[in-house]
Amino acid sequence: MAKKMSGVQVARRVTLGVILVAVTILAFMHQRMQGIPTIDSLDPFGGLETLFKLAAGGELLKKLEPGTVVLFGGIVALGLVLSRFFCGWFCAFGALQGIFGWLGRKLFPKKRLTIPAKVDRYLRWIKYPLLVAIIYLTWKAGDLVIRPYDPWAAYGHLSAGLAAVTGEFLVGFILLILSLGLSVVYERAFCKYLCPLGAVNAILSRVPIFRIKREKSTCISCSKCDRSCPMNIDISTPGAIDSPECIGCMECVTACPTKKNSLVPTLGGKAVRLGIVVVVGFVIFAGAALVGQALGQLRFAPKSLSTLAVEGKLNVSDIKGSSTWESVAEGFGIELERLYREAGVDMAKVPRMTMLKDTPSLQNLPNFTPDTVRIAVAKILGVPYAPETKSAQAAAGGLVVPADFVLEGTMTIDQVASALKASAEAVIAKLGLPSDIARDKPLRDMRDRYGYTMPDLKARILR
Repeated sequence: MAKKMSGVQVARRVTLGVILVAVTILAFMHQRMQGIPTIDSLDPFGGLETLFKLAAGGELLKKLEPGTVVLFGGIVALGLVLSRFFCGWFCAFGALQGIFGWLGRKLFPKKRLTIPAKVDRYLRWIKYPLLVAIIYLTWKAGDLVIRPYDPWAAYGHLSAGLAAVTGEFLVGFILLILSLGLSVVYERAFCKYLCPLGAVNAILSRVPIFRIKREKSTCISCSKCDRSCPMNIDISTPGAIDSPECIGCMECVTACPTKKNSLVPTLGGKAVRLGIVVVVGFVIFAGAALVGQALGQLRFAPKSLSTLAVEGKLNVSDIKGSSTWESVAEGFGIELERLYREAGVDMAKVPRMTMLKDTPSLQNLPNFTPDTVRIAVAKILGVPYAPETKSAQAAAGGLVVPADFVLEGTMTIDQVASALKASAEAVIAKLGLPSDIARDKPLRDMRDRYGYTMPDLKARILR
């Protein structure tokens, strides 16, 4: 007769299930409606990535919102007190892997993959240099460099169609398939070896506030705790489970068959009831949300263009893929027909309420991106804007800049265009300068008038 599942494990599975379903629904809705959070803004790791951008330039990474930072703050607080509790109780991708692990146990109960201990030990170190590399590259690029390779981002774009995930998210999609496929025979492989957020939590877990202690005098060495652990930690041997791989799922505690508390949760070295640990975890996470709400930062979706316009904070960069043609025209006070014309889009084929990201499929415009519209708006308004993607740069004139190119203040727009074998318009768009800027005057002589610096232009030309 199968053992009845404990109330704690029922609560954990319900929590993970609700979070996974909620995020999945939001990701689906984002592809079809304005004002719905992106999968990127719901990914707490983005909070760490954007902190560096905030420190350097006082702004968030594109596609992220203040709520992402709040979410990451809650995870840090959780990590300091309860180690990797977030991974075991609140991580949607962990829940998705858990579902496939459950299916694997049902379909192949006797065919579980075993990784040699020595190999496993080395593999678990991969996530740490990966974390460092992601942070460094994000700092240098000022963008979400992990996005195309993130299996969770690929999952969030499945409802956009196969073309979306096999295009921009091809690597992430492959990792998603491998992670879920491997979970069928070996649970949470991504969590163990590749998850950068798992690496962050593992580092935070070195603060020894929460630990599970094993009472040797009452332990019967049945190894049920070892078999129940989804992270394959050795539990039945040490006196305390202080592995950075412990995700606080409590599977070992609830699986223990002794009635003498052989596995005991502790906080600050003192034994506590299992339910207390769970309550503390929920209180910390909810507390972070309340603090974020009180500070007005618990927002996971961007403000509408009209709201930003009313607040006097609207910028060209605020145009998103989920923005509609009509909202862009109204927000910036531009004639709708002119906006279509400048962007090279046929208004008869693309209705005004179409989201920008859906435009290419309606008019067969393979090089069209939301950046195409940003460039058009900047041109109409005569404000600076530097295209952020290669496809947008191509739309702006096909400008390709060699890595060894050096922009000098003595050069004019025409001279730069000649050196790069490009049009003056493409150079102006690349540098994010007004379309009416003089093309025959040295760039350094126009700094004060247009408010730029030469170091800034040198960075833009190579971006």
